[in-house]
Amino acid sequence: INSKLPLDVLGKIWDLSDVDKDGHLDKEEFTVAMHLVYRTMEKEPVPSSLPSSLIPPSKRKKSAPALPGAVAVLPALSATPPVASAASAMGGITPLNPSAVNLSPKHSFKSSPAAVNWVVPVADREKYKELFKTTDTDGDGFISGTEIIEIFMQSNLSQTMLAQIWGLADTKQTGKLTPEQFALAMHFIQQKVTKGVDPPSNLTSDMIPPSERTAASDSGSSVGSVELTGNKELDDLSQEIAQLQREKFFLEQEIREKEETIRQKNSDVQNMQLDLDRESSSLHSLESQKQDAQGRLEEMDQQRSKLEAILNDLKQKCQEETQQISSLQSQVRSQETNVRSQEDELSRTKADLSRLQEEEAQLEQRLVSGRVQLDGIVNSLKTTQDEINQARIKLSLIQDTQKELTQTIEQYNSALREINGGNFSNLPDLSEGVAQRENGGLRIEDSHVQQQQ
Repeated sequence: INSKLPLDVLGKIWDLSDVDKDGHLDKEEFTVAMHLVYRTMEKEPVPSSLPSSLIPPSKRKKSAPALPGAVAVLPALSATPPVASAASAMGGITPLNPSAVNLSPKHSFKSSPAAVNWVVPVADREKYKELFKTTDTDGDGFISGTEIIEIFMQSNLSQTMLAQIWGLADTKQTGKLTPEQFALAMHFIQQKVTKGVDPPSNLTSDMIPPSERTAASDSGSSVGSVELTGNKELDDLSQEIAQLQREKFFLEQEIREKEETIRQKNSDVQNMQLDLDRESSSLHSLESQKQDAQGRLEEMDQQRSKLEAILNDLKQKCQEETQQISSLQSQVRSQETNVRSQEDELSRTKADLSRLQEEEAQLEQRLVSGRVQLDGIVNSLKTTQDEINQARIKLSLIQDTQKELTQTIEQYNSALREINGGNFSNLPDLSEGVAQRENGGLRIEDSHVQQQQ
């Protein structure tokens, strides 16, 4: 899932890797699956069938023909023992009872744990045994990957590390763990989590589960064991045959190990050849990418020179803009100062305006009262003007009367002078003038009285 590949591709890779079709992946099948995943991530197509070079050796030997020089496995118990056939060839010698030669390996699982040197501490074995019983939900005496995955994931170890631990514990590559194999796996996880000790690449002798270790030692020691019959020649022959069987057993075991090593090395060589091919193709692609990158680098150098020129122009413009911004900022600050002063002045003006409005209201009130007083004064002025006009009329009348009186006095004076001179003929009639003046004065007074009325 971490590879980000589609689920159908991952399902196809799983089907190809599960060679034995048991629904589980052992260590070798898991290695094949990871190899296919990485090849798919490198844009290589998933093969329709698994190539023979990728089939694990343990799965390949089941159907592949025997390699040249391979030795046949030990005969089954039902076959005629080599001892009997050799004895019958000697003639006259009674063949041995097949049960006299013990060729079957003994698998004794009853060895005492305390007597076996095992890497899993004795104190932890019971704990792992109880945990095994709890995890073995189907009660078949084995734990599969689906049953143990929750316990493994609780350790917070990487999937690669857990897969390596599973491969070490699954010594028989069955895809399931026995109680001892489960205890060994938990021991490796405990060592990694608590002490930081990485699991080994291969199991040492003290790491092999006791039951498997005892079975191997018993099978090696049981091959060639014989029972003595009392016949010296037959006993010597039986011992020689047993010795030859032991040597044959060890030689076959050594040959199998060497064949397995050869297969493993052939697989490694094929993998290395595949890696070499991939690296060669990668090298070619990298060389082409290098040429493309070199061309792009030259283009980028040209673009870089152009961009540097543009950058210099932009820097110069930026400096100019910075200066303009600085001047604008100073202007803005001065304008802000002016605005604040204008706001202060506006506040004072508003205060003065409110004060003037109050004074205006007071003046309006005073104006109204002044108008009332002015109306009274105007009326008084009109009355006074009328009186002045009447007084002026009277004054003019008085002035006219004074003039007439002056004239009359002059006439009287001239008459007196005439009288004094003895001339009475030129005397004016003063009575008419006096009467007219008196009448005129009365008329004027009458008209003045009428006007006042």
